Amino acid sequence: MARTIIECSECGQQLSVPPKKGIVECPKCSNEIRLSFAPKVVNTPTLLKKELGFLLIFLAIWLQTNIMWFRINVYDAADIFEGLASMLCFSGIMVVAFADLVRNRGRLIGEQAYPSVSINSPEHTNEISGRQIIPTVAPQFGHKFYIAFVVPLLMIPVSFMIPEMLDWCIHPAFRTCVEVGRGTYIVMLFLPCATALLLMAMGYNQSGTEHNDVYAGARISAILTFAFFVLMSFALMTVSPY
Repeated sequence: MARTIIECSECGQQLSVPPKKGIVECPKCSNEIRLSFAPKVVNTPTLLKKELGFLLIFLAIWLQTNIMWFRINVYDAADIFEGLASMLCFSGIMVVAFADLVRNRGRLIGEQAYPSVSINSPEHTNEISGRQIIPTVAPQFGHKFYIAFVVPLLMIPVSFMIPEMLDWCIHPAFRTCVEVGRGTYIVMLFLPCATALLLMAMGYNQSGTEHNDVYAGARISAILTFAFFVLMSFALMTVSPY
């Protein structure tokens, strides 16, 4: 961890301390020094957005549907192009799922500062990318964020447990079970995403804005659970284990 040098106000002793909040004791005069550092500006590449993930997914679909053209005009190796399409699709899903989480990573471990351009107020500014900015501090996520983030994810095992407990199946094979249609399974797979959407609506209605912990946590879970729903529904419609 990076450290910085501070000076004791009582005896002038220099101390090497980590740049975080807390209280340290001067070894020379036993003076207690309260550490208080400005929140660090967490920079995220501007390209890291959900739009990039959707673009990668679109490229994967386009490549998958044009494999024959690539085999005829570029190189006759279907496995290479299929592997590339799968890699693009997986990368796109990961970008869509975790873009918001990465952009808000500073708030998960402490306060995070966002640069805001200011021309009229040159004092207390930092130089970032050649621009004069004033850090705008965002508070750390509270317990409501983690509850709204975790609850929809906990519904994923529940969506698998309910069909098992009720002994549902689509095609009875050498056993007695309650036969249901694929639509019923798809509804159960959508249950985690529906929970996340419900929490998003509750968070928005409570504050009237998108800038609150419940909405932020539920939005990240909604993207993750929607990716789960799409993948599992595709598998259910193609190769059903039930």
